[in-house]
Amino acid sequence: MKLIRVSVFPVILATVLFLASCTALAQGGCGVPGELKVVLTGAEWEFDLKTGRLSGEAVVKNVCDGDVVAPGILVGIYGVNGEMVNNLAQRGTEMRLAPGKSVKVKFRIDLKEAPASLMFTPFEGMTST
Repeated sequence: MKLIRVSVFPVILATVLFLASCTALAQGGCGVPGELKVVLTGAEWEFDLKTGRLSGEAVVKNVCDGDVVAPGILVGIYGVNGEMVNNLAQRGTEMRLAPGKSVKVKFRIDLKEAPASLMFTPFEGMTST
């Protein structure tokens, strides 16, 4: 019986260590594709039903090794049938953004009807990412 305990204990210990290491690997950071220069790290918005005003703020972060020029967002506004009914491109307040830095981009647009859904896309310069 003692021999069984001695031989089973190392197997159980090895299994626990293996599972713990797998958990640590699964909780690693999120990768960013190399062709992306900016990413959207947050967005908040509100729609005023009385005035038809859609307003909000998004955060764009530089994830590349060099400065990015004129970072901003494109807000796609979609109707109930899934078609884009309007859009808005808005740049941040900083014309150049250093690596690892973020900028808040505020937006506001008056709409004729309530949006069914929104899509946010970050961009820099004249190219969207």
